[in-house]
Amino acid sequence: MSAASPRESPPRPHEQVQAFLDSSGSSPDPWSADIATVRADARQKVLAVSGEPSSVASVESIDAGGVPGRLYRPTGGERQVLIWAHGGGWMHGDLDTADGVARALANRAACAVLSVDYRLAPEHPFPAGFDDTWTAITWARRTFDSVAVGGDSSGGNLAAAAALKARDEGVELAAQLLVYPVLDSTEDTDYKIGFQQRYERFAGRPGFGSSSYRRLKHIWETYVPDPAARKASYASPLHAQSVYGVAPATIITAEHDFLRGEAEDYARRLQTAGVPVELHEYAGQIHGFFEMFTVMTDSHHAIGVAGDAVRRAFQSIQPSREFSCDR
Repeated sequence: MSAASPRESPPRPHEQVQAFLDSSGSSPDPWSADIATVRADARQKVLAVSGEPSSVASVESIDAGGVPGRLYRPTGGERQVLIWAHGGGWMHGDLDTADGVARALANRAACAVLSVDYRLAPEHPFPAGFDDTWTAITWARRTFDSVAVGGDSSGGNLAAAAALKARDEGVELAAQLLVYPVLDSTEDTDYKIGFQQRYERFAGRPGFGSSSYRRLKHIWETYVPDPAARKASYASPLHAQSVYGVAPATIITAEHDFLRGEAEDYARRLQTAGVPVELHEYAGQIHGFFEMFTVMTDSHHAIGVAGDAVRRAFQSIQPSREFSCDR
């Protein structure tokens, strides 16, 4: 299926997006700065917009089969869990930057959330992060009654890839939640080429389109150094030979996102294969808005959409219970 084309009308950011971009400082170029500097900058920027964490009943450090994680329980005793993989281009992000989203999803979905501290590139390229995500799922299946998987950006890639492996291994997942996911390593799709051109001065920021293109190119080269491996289904889920039989999906996209085209293509592939899929696009929004609780009203709405979808997925597979009474 061909990639979606950016819309013909001039791209117009949401007013909150414009205000955020106007107040944001520059970030170091990931292809020239050292990785510690990139990680520190990304961490600071996420924590600055995630706000005060919402309250949950418990937060516990977990060793999920050798993979470190943080387990959130909204009330305690939950028997369903969402495995959450944070974004950050497979190169940055951690349990702290994912904390706000994990708490919010736990409360809205009424399930436990296991945030996974998977290994990062360039020290640990593909398939390290994917393997860690799958290991956490394997651990969760032994510990909980039902498991779903989700993630944002590169974490959405790991979630989609894990859903494919679950299908391949005959493992039931309740749902996959993909928030502006990275799904296709192909550089020269019509959508990506068009994005560079139309978004070159987006929101008054010269070079926005070309910088987005170059940044994602660098991310793929770092995560999967071997070009031949980038189209493997567990690296680029859009290139899977078949998506038949994967877990039901909820996909959240941002209108002004370099990744929107591949998310729309993946949603169409899922639908064609008979997989239940919901696609929610946020008009005027940009990549990263999902965690920006203090600056983007849409982030709160999107958490609601995501959490409700996960809650419904778990409810739909609740096992029937037989009660016996001795009177």
